[in-house]
Amino acid sequence: MAKGGRTKNKSKRSVLPRGIPQKRTQSTKHNNSTTKSTKISPFEYARSTNSSSRVKHHVHNKQVSGATTTTTTKQYTSALAKSIERRKQILTTKLSQKHKSNTFIDRRIGEANASGNGHQQSLEDDYDGMKKRRENAMLKRIVAERVRRSKRVDKFSLEDDEDEGGGFGLLTHRGKAIDDTYTGQPQDETDIILSDDDDDNLDKVDTMLHFGGGKFDKSNPTTDGYYGAASSGNGGGTTSRDMGDAYRSRKQELEERILHKKLLKAEKMKRKEDQVETFETMDESFAELAGLLDFRDKERERVEKSEKRKKGMLDADEMEMDAWDKEMKEYLFERKVKATDRTKTPEEIAKEEAEKLHELETRRLARMNGDFDEDDLSDISDDEEGGASGGKKRKREMKDKKLKAKKKQRGESGGDDLGDSDDDDDKKDDDHEVRFTADGLVYIDKEGKVVGKVGEEVQDEGSDDESDEHESDESDVESEDGSDSVSGSDDGSDYDNDVDFTEGMKIQGNYHASEQYQGKKNWYDGTITAIRTDNAGNTLYDVTYDDGDFEEGMAGENVRPAPLSKEEKDQQTTEETEAAVAKKRKQKAKLRAKKTMPFVFEVPTTLDALHDMIAMYASTGADASLIIQRIHATNSVRLNHKNKEKMQNFYDVLLRRFVAVGDAVFNSGSGGPDLERYEQLNSLTKTLYAMSQDSPECAGSVWNRRLGIFQQAVAKRLRDVEVNSLGDACEGEFSAWPSTGMLLLMRALPHIFPSTDRRHAVVTPALLLLGQILAQTPVKTRCDVTKGLFFAALMMEYTKGAKRFPPEATAFLASALRLYADDVESVLGTSPLPSLSNATNCPQLMELREDLSELSNITDDDVRLSLEKDDIQSDMAPAAILVFSLRLFQQHLDIIGTSSDGSEREIFAEMTKSLLCIDGSRKDLTLPTYVKNAIAETARKSASTSASDTKREPLQRRKGASAKELAIKTLAPRMEDPSRYNMSKDKGKSALQAEHDRHRREYKREHKAAMRELRLDNAFIEQERRKAKTETDNKAKEKRHKNFAWLEQEQATMNQQVRMGGSLLGGGGIGAAKAVKAKGKFGIKRGGKF
Repeated sequence: MAKGGRTKNKSKRSVLPRGIPQKRTQSTKHNNSTTKSTKISPFEYARSTNSSSRVKHHVHNKQVSGATTTTTTKQYTSALAKSIERRKQILTTKLSQKHKSNTFIDRRIGEANASGNGHQQSLEDDYDGMKKRRENAMLKRIVAERVRRSKRVDKFSLEDDEDEGGGFGLLTHRGKAIDDTYTGQPQDETDIILSDDDDDNLDKVDTMLHFGGGKFDKSNPTTDGYYGAASSGNGGGTTSRDMGDAYRSRKQELEERILHKKLLKAEKMKRKEDQVETFETMDESFAELAGLLDFRDKERERVEKSEKRKKGMLDADEMEMDAWDKEMKEYLFERKVKATDRTKTPEEIAKEEAEKLHELETRRLARMNGDFDEDDLSDISDDEEGGASGGKKRKREMKDKKLKAKKKQRGESGGDDLGDSDDDDDKKDDDHEVRFTADGLVYIDKEGKVVGKVGEEVQDEGSDDESDEHESDESDVESEDGSDSVSGSDDGSDYDNDVDFTEGMKIQGNYHASEQYQGKKNWYDGTITAIRTDNAGNTLYDVTYDDGDFEEGMAGENVRPAPLSKEEKDQQTTEETEAAVAKKRKQKAKLRAKKTMPFVFEVPTTLDALHDMIAMYASTGADASLIIQRIHATNSVRLNHKNKEKMQNFYDVLLRRFVAVGDAVFNSGSGGPDLERYEQLNSLTKTLYAMSQDSPECAGSVWNRRLGIFQQAVAKRLRDVEVNSLGDACEGEFSAWPSTGMLLLMRALPHIFPSTDRRHAVVTPALLLLGQILAQTPVKTRCDVTKGLFFAALMMEYTKGAKRFPPEATAFLASALRLYADDVESVLGTSPLPSLSNATNCPQLMELREDLSELSNITDDDVRLSLEKDDIQSDMAPAAILVFSLRLFQQHLDIIGTSSDGSEREIFAEMTKSLLCIDGSRKDLTLPTYVKNAIAETARKSASTSASDTKREPLQRRKGASAKELAIKTLAPRMEDPSRYNMSKDKGKSALQAEHDRHRREYKREHKAAMRELRLDNAFIEQERRKAKTETDNKAKEKRHKNFAWLEQEQATMNQQVRMGGSLLGGGGIGAAKAVKAKGKFGIKRGGKF
């Protein structure tokens, strides 16, 4: 039945899907028996058993309706919170059990695998499988036991079971088995060995106890030997061998083995020495073989390469290598530079420039107001207008005085020379020396002769002033007590009668003036100690001299200020000179500030305001340009966006200023070095470009408005032609051509905006305006032709960057060349430009060829086409017009170049015809040689550019479009078969490649997921570790603080008891209690002694 039962359960298990557990009940068995014939689909079963909570598509963080939850199940708002909680539970448990080993693990052989995943297995597992697994477990245990009882293990077994492969006997001691009956006590007295026995016996006993067995006979210790009883040989023979013989044989064997090792080592060293000797012998013999080998001679190769380089015979590889070597050597000599600051932005540059100008303007205004507090006047020289030489002269004089003073100090032989003359050229004091002799103080010259006594007049050549100075110098002598005196001159040069003396002031006093012989004055240095007034109102001074003497009641005439020393005089002179120079520099700075142009200007709103500003502050053209630059620098849009409106207005003012300066160029030329109108135009162009970079939108709008004004002016002039008769603009008459200022402004336009754009908001309208002017404006005078050529050159300048073709410029050049034809009247009838078709009625145009034939010896400097009125009316103007036209023709040939389809022949057809009309066949209208050469050069260049051997292919009708070209492009998406559509990334790959890529992606996902989980686990573990560490530290800190509090409380109590005095408590404390203890006063403080 058991077998049948197992079969029945096995058959029932096939009904349900594998892995779904089922409770074994009677009802289940009954149902299974009744529905044996009916098969339920696994999908239907899964849908019916879990239909309430089963969804087709799982959505992250979506609440499932109808899902049953128990009270123990925690609901999470997101999968992230669920994952964090799961990681917290698992890792917290593992961390708490990390250092614990109290978990029971079933390590029995076969149990771990025998149970398997029992909780996942069905309760209807068959008994045969369980029995088989149990038999396998028992078999594994038997194998493990037999392995444990192998020979290698049994060798150390103590069991006496030889049948099971046990050991070789029990463990014995003294020949007896160690078992339950073993006591370890000696059997008789002979077994007891005392420490008083002989040492030999003790050694024998030690040996016997360690290596032998049985008893030891003290009476006959050598009977059995040191190593125990002799063992009998096998077979019961008489041959015996004791343990001593075995030990000696073993020792001999070891010695022999050691000796063998030493022999092997010696042989190895001998072989190594032989090998070294062999190598040395071979090295010595190699020198003979080296001579037979052929090595490269690098020096010879270098010389040969150098010779080849000089002759230019290097091949390509060698030349490339030389160039590389040269470049590498150049790198060695390159300058090593350090990293600098970053490049400043335009806003930063504009801000720095504006701040600098504002600072200069502040300093200028301060100088004008006389405020020099923070001004070092570094930009003001000491002397101007020829005063520099005077300043150098004063410096040189001061330097000479200092040198003379040093020479005088070096020339004095003693300290007795007391002369203090202010005249540096007087050498009298250096020639005489004061000495004390038997006759008193005398003067001695350099030869040792007495010149005179001190106090007497010494005759010397010189002026009366010099004699007075010498008399005053000679009166300065030593006093009778030998004290030195320092005196000044009596001429009063250093004395000021109006000096107010004060106490403590250094002065010179006339020592006892009333007692001196014949009113002699002896001045000595001293200090005023007191000042008083007598009854008469006279001021008296009490003076204490430097030598210790004193004098009271000195009158004012006997007291004078102490003279300045040489160094003090030089310093005073220097200070006065510096003060004078500083004052002069301040005056010059103030004067210059009044004359200097302001650094900051307000933005003028009209052209007249700008002209008034220039007239007020500027005296040259450079000053005018500087004013405009400073206006832009201090009011730039980059400084403040609010300046956009006024700078836009100022941009239009500058355009009008440009036109005005250009018109002045036509009338008066450059204006000399003071005006330099061409430099003004260059500066205006730079300023316009800078302002265009600051605000391109504003600049574009201003230019469009100005171009519109120009176009309206051109249209009005063309309308006025019907009313007013045309004349020569050089004579001030009406002309339909625009002014020179407008022409020059159009010349500056391509330097401000790019002219290579396919369409530009400013350049394209300007190009159309130039074409209108060239095509519609009538030409009547030589001035008109000149302006037309300039406009044609401007059109070529506009279009050369993009290599466009200006037809109006080409037509005007062709018409201008026809004016110099041999038969002008017949040629002008076929002119490509209508404005020149009526040139036969203009005398100036018809006389161009005649005026040209009258010229001779023309050079390059003569043929200069200018827009100035005087140059246009000069005699060289006809030649300049023709040569300029030829040069424009050549320039146009270079710009257009040779095309692939030969279109240049049609482009330059009219210009070539016009050039051929100037053949010079008329004898009465000969051309100058310079002009002939220019025509010939232009003809050769035109022939080489526009001529071709093959004829140009005629134009063909365009072919009709094909059906593919006519088909309308569909925008409908391309759909695939929905039944075979797959969104897999392996679409279009082979099965092997798709499987490989799928495994690779799966591995990548799993690897990333594992790395992410490891990172999260590590972060959680580190967080828990820090939390545990913090908790442990806090507990230790709390305990430590508690101990500290207790100790502080105990110490405070002890100190309090000590402060109460007495000897009840000794030690600790400070202050009075400690002093009482030191005095030895024991007892209570108020109760007396014990």
